[in-house]
Amino acid sequence: MKRKEVLQSQVQELLELSKKFHNIILIDIRKIPAQLQKNIRSKIPGYKRVLKKTVVNRVLKALGSNYSVDYPVMFIFTELTPYRVEKILRAEVLPVAAKPGQIADRDIIVEETETNLPPGPSLSVLKQAGLDARVDKGKIKIAKTSTLVKAGQVITTNHVQALQLLGIKPFTIRAKISYGFDGSTEFRPEVFELDSEKLQEEVVRSLGSATNLAVNASYPNTSSIELIVIGAVNQAINLSTNSGYYSPMSIGNIIYKNILIGNNIKGDNK
Repeated sequence: MKRKEVLQSQVQELLELSKKFHNIILIDIRKIPAQLQKNIRSKIPGYKRVLKKTVVNRVLKALGSNYSVDYPVMFIFTELTPYRVEKILRAEVLPVAAKPGQIADRDIIVEETETNLPPGPSLSVLKQAGLDARVDKGKIKIAKTSTLVKAGQVITTNHVQALQLLGIKPFTIRAKISYGFDGSTEFRPEVFELDSEKLQEEVVRSLGSATNLAVNASYPNTSSIELIVIGAVNQAINLSTNSGYYSPMSIGNIIYKNILIGNNIKGDNK
């Protein structure tokens, strides 16, 4: 079978599969280790396959999307929503060693600890990296917690060697969604960069403000109607009480008000 026919066959197969699942997810697997890819496959139900960009782009175009990729992706058909898949990806991380010349995106802190390293060249390496390393009971000890590299600084060869000796992998790597489609809405990468907790807080705050506005404007909706009715009832009771108009809801307040007035009159006559 010719290459063109193979591509057409793969595209047609994927288009048929798209009819059986609600969601399409593309996961960027650049620099993603095989073990992490394996973990992702096991956690996300549905059809999963690493495909060439040519096939992926033809499928997306056939589905009416103008999105395209120029890097390897894992193509997934699933019943899970893009947000649910993103949550799984956030939980699937692997520790990664530092590399010389890399810019630290966070402080790299080495805690005070005892090691199994014997005295010798290792002690010099740790000290050259700037750590307070000492010999204690025949073993090397990090005597004080310290920041080996500050965020924004360049990681040197000395730093890397020290971290390797201590078995520290200061960074993590995880896969990210590059594209999602739920049958009606496209999801681009920037959507998943939002902090879900902050977004939830903002939604709650906005709903509260909208409800207050609706109540103050006496605009009834599912959120404001109960508060509007309660406010109207309270206003009606106050009006009935102040005007002396008897009703089942105001009679108690009127009687209580008259008792207070009567007590005040008695007090004035003494």
